[in-house]
Amino acid sequence: MLSAHAHALLSALVNDLPGSRHILTVHTRYAMSTAVEAHKDRIDVEHPRVVERLCDALTEGTLAAVVLRSFTDEVSRVLDNGAEVPVKLVRGWSAAEHRLEPLSEAEMFDAHCTDAASGEPIPPERGVVYTDAPEVDLTAFRDT
Repeated sequence: MLSAHAHALLSALVNDLPGSRHILTVHTRYAMSTAVEAHKDRIDVEHPRVVERLCDALTEGTLAAVVLRSFTDEVSRVLDNGAEVPVKLVRGWSAAEHRLEPLSEAEMFDAHCTDAASGEPIPPERGVVYTDAPEVDLTAFRDT
């Protein structure tokens, strides 16, 4: 179960984003991910510890990378078994000094389409649209 602090942060992150299904990844010393489903009256989180970890990073002012994949209603492709694969919008933030700094579409593309070992470009994941991250109002998070 999410603390009030974590719920306020997660609400600020997914507020006004398209789609109700998301995957949140937080990377501090290592990466952790969780499924998030936003409803009108609640937010369901598969692994609350991921959101709590982001809360800790923001509260302590430590560095973290945040990536949010949002599933759309648009179909990217249909698999051989008939399953439809949705288009995913990918956006991210850098957490530092008690803030979330939005990353641009170009920064997200570079981060996901460059081989970390060689620095060589790699093709983007099929069905993924990299997009600018919005500013996140952390007022409610800070007030909890």
